[in-house]
Amino acid sequence: MFRTLVATLSITGLLAISAPALAAGSGCLNTPALDGSHQSSSMNLASGVTAKSWTWSAGNDAENAGVSPLGTKVSVIEGNLRNINFGILHWAIPQTQTLRDLSQESDSAIASLNGDYFDGSGPWNAMVENSQVIYSPPTTTGLVGMTTKKVVVSKGYRATGSLTVGSTKYQVTGVNQQSPGPESMVVYSASSENKVPPKGETTLVLKGGLVYKIYPAGAAVNIKSGIVIQAKGLVAKALAKLKVKAKAKLVLNKAPMYETQMSADTVKTAGTVSSASVTLIFDAVNYQNLSTSGATLFDENFAGTPNRARTTLQLATDDQGRYFVKNVYASGASVSVQSGELVIQANGAAGVSARKFKVGDLVTVKAGYQALAKSNFVSAAGRGPRLVELGRFIWICAQHSKDFRPRSAIGWDQDGRVWLVASSRGQDAVDFGFRQGGSTADQMGHWLMSLGATEAVLLDGGGSTTVEIKNPAAGWQRLDIPDSAWYRELANGFSLQAKG
Repeated sequence: MFRTLVATLSITGLLAISAPALAAGSGCLNTPALDGSHQSSSMNLASGVTAKSWTWSAGNDAENAGVSPLGTKVSVIEGNLRNINFGILHWAIPQTQTLRDLSQESDSAIASLNGDYFDGSGPWNAMVENSQVIYSPPTTTGLVGMTTKKVVVSKGYRATGSLTVGSTKYQVTGVNQQSPGPESMVVYSASSENKVPPKGETTLVLKGGLVYKIYPAGAAVNIKSGIVIQAKGLVAKALAKLKVKAKAKLVLNKAPMYETQMSADTVKTAGTVSSASVTLIFDAVNYQNLSTSGATLFDENFAGTPNRARTTLQLATDDQGRYFVKNVYASGASVSVQSGELVIQANGAAGVSARKFKVGDLVTVKAGYQALAKSNFVSAAGRGPRLVELGRFIWICAQHSKDFRPRSAIGWDQDGRVWLVASSRGQDAVDFGFRQGGSTADQMGHWLMSLGATEAVLLDGGGSTTVEIKNPAAGWQRLDIPDSAWYRELANGFSLQAKG
């Protein structure tokens, strides 16, 4: 959905089920199940990444299901941060390119989805790559992406380990997490800060190497009782059939120091350029529409020549890799960014501060950000509003459009599972540049919840909605609609990427 406004601001085999019935007057539409009767494709890509789709044909089939009568195709890419990375695809800022070209440019990308809302100035929200801000408007923006978090054992983490009872081995998915996920087996030890963890669908208590107690319907059990295991999903059904006093061997691998997680957050750039006597604050990175009162940093990610401001600084590196002030343009200048250099354009009070630097000054440059929820992003880009948070559907349908349009969204859970999801018409239709069909935003949220997502955000949609997969047998191909359809050039995209 290209917008012309300027921004100022694993357990496999799970069968998806339909979302619960919605209260009358909520404004939400029915969400049909992603079940076998409408599944139209399934493919294993690589590194545990799968691509699946469900299709409702135009006419009565779609209309009776409550989706667009023009037809609806739901495309789902699933992976897990245990064995993949989550990355951002982009060219030089603010250039745009098709998602196919962005995907082919990446050696590690396995599947990709369109990214942020954008206009002629670039994405509406910031971008983080390799833990560094590479783009940011001079305002607070929303991001979604992969973070790195230091593991605190008492607070919980994704785990690798197993529970063996008899000849059967069950995989542990987490230790001391706040609650068991939809498809999980979480072990709560004596170190857990959650002394009475929320019950699963089945609860086990282990003591003395034996299954001490079994609660087939789940129970909230104090960890003083022994090692408590809370399970949900397919594994819960299996554990419910165990016998009390059966021998049990629990093996947990050493907790990692850090783990990657998905996160949605709100951030604001907080960068500085400092010499021994002067500190200049900049609040935007590679954003070509300069603010009237702040400073913007430009680096090699920016294509073209930055607009001229009241004061311009040109920074270069010496033979020791240290930045120094190469030029101070007290009346501003249009200076292109050269290899290994930085350009800072400053207006207002920031422009006055910039003039205090002297040619030859050694400077330290920090391009950081402040995140409302303190997320430490490794790779992230802009998002739209939240659909699901903490396992709850929070989209207020009555306040939003009920139009059926192509939609794109990302969902995830605490166990590292990530879903890239899009809805579309599923056909190469004559649409004069305005794509129709697809779904409502609330249907996207409920599909993600049915897949197991406990968090989900909406992305740009409409003509921007695009899903690409790297077919191991045939190379890159489009999943949401046929390859013959037209492409919109995008400011960025999201991808699931092979590690290493």
